[in-house]
Amino acid sequence: MSDPGARRTEPFDVAVVGAGVVGTAIARELAQRGAHVLIVEGGPDIGAGTSKANTAILHTGFDAKPDTTEARLVARGATLLGAYAERRGIAVERTGALLVAWTEEQLDTLPRLAEQAAQNGYRHTHLVDRGSLTTLEPHLGAGALGALAVPDEAIIDPWSPVIAFATDAVLAGAQLVRGAPLHAIDLAGAHHTLHTRDESFTARWIVNAAGLHADDVDRLAGFSAFTVTARRGELIVFDKLARRLVHHILLPVPTATTKGVLVSPTVFGNVVLGPTAEDLDDKDDRSTSRAGLDGLLAHGRRIVPALVDEEITATYAGLRAATEQSDYRLATYAEQRWITAGGIRSTGLTASMAIAEHVARELVGAGLALRPRDGDGNGDGDGAWSVPPLGETTRRPHGDAARIEADPAYGEIVCHCERVTAGELRDAWASPIPPVDLDGLRRRTRVLMGRCQGFHCAAAARTPPEPPMRRSPASGAGERRIGGASGAGRVDVLVVGAGPAGLSAAARLAAAGVAVLVVERAEAPGGIPRHTHHQGFGWRDLRRSLTGPQYAARLADRAVAAGAAIELATTADIASDAWAGTRAFELTAPGGRRRVEAGAVLLATGCRERPRNARLVPGDRPDGVLTTGALQVLIDAGRFHGARAVVVGAEHVSYSAALTLRHAGCAVAAMVTTEPGPQSFAAFDVIRRVVWRTPLLTRRAPARINGRHGRVEAVVLDDGRVIECDTVVFSGDWIPDHELARRGGIGIDAPTRGPSVDIALRTRTPGVFAAGNLLHAAATADVCALDGRHVAAAITAWLGDGRWPEAPVAITAEAPFAWVSPNRLSPGGSTLRSPNGRLLALPGAGRGPGGAGAGPGHPGRATRVVTVAQHGRVLWHGRRRLVANRLVSIPDGWLAAVDPDLGAVRVSAS
Repeated sequence: MSDPGARRTEPFDVAVVGAGVVGTAIARELAQRGAHVLIVEGGPDIGAGTSKANTAILHTGFDAKPDTTEARLVARGATLLGAYAERRGIAVERTGALLVAWTEEQLDTLPRLAEQAAQNGYRHTHLVDRGSLTTLEPHLGAGALGALAVPDEAIIDPWSPVIAFATDAVLAGAQLVRGAPLHAIDLAGAHHTLHTRDESFTARWIVNAAGLHADDVDRLAGFSAFTVTARRGELIVFDKLARRLVHHILLPVPTATTKGVLVSPTVFGNVVLGPTAEDLDDKDDRSTSRAGLDGLLAHGRRIVPALVDEEITATYAGLRAATEQSDYRLATYAEQRWITAGGIRSTGLTASMAIAEHVARELVGAGLALRPRDGDGNGDGDGAWSVPPLGETTRRPHGDAARIEADPAYGEIVCHCERVTAGELRDAWASPIPPVDLDGLRRRTRVLMGRCQGFHCAAAARTPPEPPMRRSPASGAGERRIGGASGAGRVDVLVVGAGPAGLSAAARLAAAGVAVLVVERAEAPGGIPRHTHHQGFGWRDLRRSLTGPQYAARLADRAVAAGAAIELATTADIASDAWAGTRAFELTAPGGRRRVEAGAVLLATGCRERPRNARLVPGDRPDGVLTTGALQVLIDAGRFHGARAVVVGAEHVSYSAALTLRHAGCAVAAMVTTEPGPQSFAAFDVIRRVVWRTPLLTRRAPARINGRHGRVEAVVLDDGRVIECDTVVFSGDWIPDHELARRGGIGIDAPTRGPSVDIALRTRTPGVFAAGNLLHAAATADVCALDGRHVAAAITAWLGDGRWPEAPVAITAEAPFAWVSPNRLSPGGSTLRSPNGRLLALPGAGRGPGGAGAGPGHPGRATRVVTVAQHGRVLWHGRRRLVANRLVSIPDGWLAAVDPDLGAVRVSAS
């Protein structure tokens, strides 16, 4: 239907069918040159088809087939779009590209490709030898023989051009109609008529820019010159922490059928791997596949081996409009007053403005009166507005102190992974072309596109926008600062994270007279427990059983009563000179942006569950796929809507997810685990079997998720079983929230993926400590609280004498254990006890999705003899029941017996 507020005046001069990057570019060109334009989009939003899923490259056209329409328009379009992007504030980075040769045959091809580039008018390529290539890309895989450098290839924000083009068109008087697929077209008389499900429109000319459905639209009008085949390209997006691994666009040497799989940085700070190329019969199938994702990882492992060890943020599939010929299908039917712009594939973004110029020339040649453009193709009609800054190299609102001072909403960070603020969400909803769903909101703001995939921001980003829930005053919600003044530029201790570990440390430190500032990015202190309403919190530290919110409030109250200051809705970023003796952080909050320096820093940022994409579960990408954390946040905010769910996992938190769902009125169809049995307490499983009567499907994994109509429809297991549901909750599979630690260059323990710490919870960086589930994801809240109490003593000692031990003894885990924490013992520190007098070790999981059974060293559920040994000396041994993914505690009475000269201490099980 027509967008609200649009004024309908018929007949239109031109109706543009399709609001992707090509259609909106054409509409902009025509509307700004005086035409009365209608834009008809069959999908729910602009840019929601082919334009939303691509490799986001601004091409030079160096590798286009010479003397083709595509080659000419890509070269012209690169100039036009580059200039337009600068005017509109669209993010572009001129990284350059390297066409990497892995075989002698490919190496011999590079000079020919340089000649082809020259034929296309691009003469800046040059050959790179093996040694130089290693210098340019030090993380490139072994075996690369050389490369062809293309210095002017660039990466670009692929979504903002569509929004900018469409906004320009609407501001120039065009009318936009979304969610209106065509079902008939009448070419008769002076005006054509387009029939949608709800409305009909008349226009003198029709421009078909319908992308994947361009052939279908042509046939509605009686033309049948070509057929579009949907060519699926699957891609994997890696976390921003992988960006250091890739400096250029890494292109393969193309073949006769495909340009191949590339590795490229993005303007959003990520790294993308892909695409695949597979022809499909279904033009609406944007699902990912097991074979496609596995194939991409194999390519990535060869191109940049370290890349595949990084966290995966997203997986998605785009569809390209392939036709019988490799060139664009641009055709003008002057007598019928019809133009087709079809068969435009991966270069369509780059060529879009040049295609718009071409269409305008054709219309003028056929008699349509249009105002002329100036020489650069942009014209005075552009105005001075800019798109929201989405690129990492631009100054985004959360980092703009003046902007936050003028409007505090730009200091209220809602999506912490992508640093998206409440002001940006508000602006998107109030824009000339607002989103209609979460997918559109993502493309306009980057919300929900980060590593946690909604673990923290799921409720805040729901659509339509709703006022935030007001929690009880006891939780600290609604107050930005609790516990007294905290605006100082220097404090004794800065604690990042107000979960159980951070709050418990703050209480101990403040009680000892230390000036403590706790910063917490959420609106209330307490961490995950504040969303978890069942009993059982506080046994080890408070010696009583409380609900999660009660426990969170109790810890916050204790810290404040001791004299700690807590700043909420405050995000901490490490300053560029953080470890140059300053330990400096930049704090962003609705009250402003400021710098704080500390004598010591405690990182207590907790952990999160890996979402569906990070687990590489293929299929469609519907709404209703959550983690337990996102589920609890949505339910707590009153924004969860689900009737039947599948819980993936059988850990402690999996049973919590099932209980939460049941309390919300959502039936649990099944719990699914790759393990041979549950990994939680036997009592919980009795409740599952006897009270809930929920089946537990063991040695099984989700093979794909179905949901073609916006919401989850079913989960398909790896044995072919189909479970109908509208919600899928991925539980467990924890990973530390280690962004600050890694960005700060603090030594990371590879097995835990958290900071490497000694028994006193000191990291490898002097003055920086870590505690809680950042170290051992995911122990119970009270175990984390004991960490906080424990680390307070070491922080106090550091503030007193400034001593930091060196040459620590490693504590390592052997199969069946995946890791042990703490994982170092510093000389001279053996008299210190570990937190709660114990170390934590995690038995590894049995198998991953799609596996056939338990892996080597799998613990099963047997009682084993656990041994702590050093250089053949047994320091401790004892019997423990080992269950995959369930933490095992090891008493620390053996610490004093460790000899610093005998090497690593090893934890194993017979």
